[in-house]
Amino acid sequence: MHTRHEADALELLESEDIELRELFTELQQRRGLSVQDRAEYGDIAREIVRHVAVREAALADVAHVASEDPQLLWLASRMEHDRVTNRPHVDRVERMSRGVQGINLRTGQDFDAEVEELIQLVGTEIEWDLDDAIPELRANLRRTHREERLKSAKHLRRHAPIHLHPHGPRWREHAPVLSRLRTVYDRLRGFPASRHHHRAGGGGTTV
Repeated sequence: MHTRHEADALELLESEDIELRELFTELQQRRGLSVQDRAEYGDIAREIVRHVAVREAALADVAHVASEDPQLLWLASRMEHDRVTNRPHVDRVERMSRGVQGINLRTGQDFDAEVEELIQLVGTEIEWDLDDAIPELRANLRRTHREERLKSAKHLRRHAPIHLHPHGPRWREHAPVLSRLRTVYDRLRGFPASRHHHRAGGGGTTV
């Protein structure tokens, strides 16, 4: 449960969608071969991996709560389908970027193609989220008071795993203490603090 004035999972989903849309645009502008472009590209790509992971956590909670309302079941089903479709792509991008300096992400591997495929998939979902899904979810969840069942944005940011198993959430993702420890471990191991700072709709990259 979240307090009255605390952002919830639906608000987090919306803020992550907006942030990711901006990051996708920035990445497209940093595909040059200069040292600065390569460094900026690497920083933005790392931010994308982080925000996609947080978005995934928000999606999971929103879909779970929405599935309890017969009128929102179709929305919940589509969200779950999208999550299943995206996880293998997220997993590949995360693995390719793990432990690699941002400036070297495009060296010796077709990282750019994998990121572009992820952007195409997630970008389509983001437009649907912002134009259709989120407004309908917000209206229905408020009307039925189910919005009170959404987890807080703070909780989801703290527990969102960086490494998403391609075949679906592992049991550790549902164990609060273990998921928190794994999240911190993954971020310290493979994702040092980026030099690229964004609005993040509420600081989505902090641990």
